[in-house]
Amino acid sequence: MLSLEDLVRLGKALSNPLRVKILLMLAKNPTYIQDVAQKLRIPYALAHMHLKVLEEAGLVEGYYEVEERPRPHLRKVYRVKDFKIVIDKELLERLAESQK
Repeated sequence: MLSLEDLVRLGKALSNPLRVKILLMLAKNPTYIQDVAQKLRIPYALAHMHLKVLEEAGLVEGYYEVEERPRPHLRKVYRVKDFKIVIDKELLERLAESQK
């Protein structure tokens, strides 16, 4: 069940068109931060910030891969998590009741 904080976090994550574009991109293919930045023509730090917001909202997840070339190092790959968002009257009533 969604809490009020979860709902706000989801709303924040989906309120930015760039984050929605990132979600759409990751739905097609898991990818690295650098690839997100290059494809959207934004700075790496900005791509990282948006991915962090999406990850904190539970919409994407990251995992590490070892790259052997040009030298061994870890790279974080992001992918869309399996999720379903339903905001209906019942949820809103339950959240309103919990605020009393």
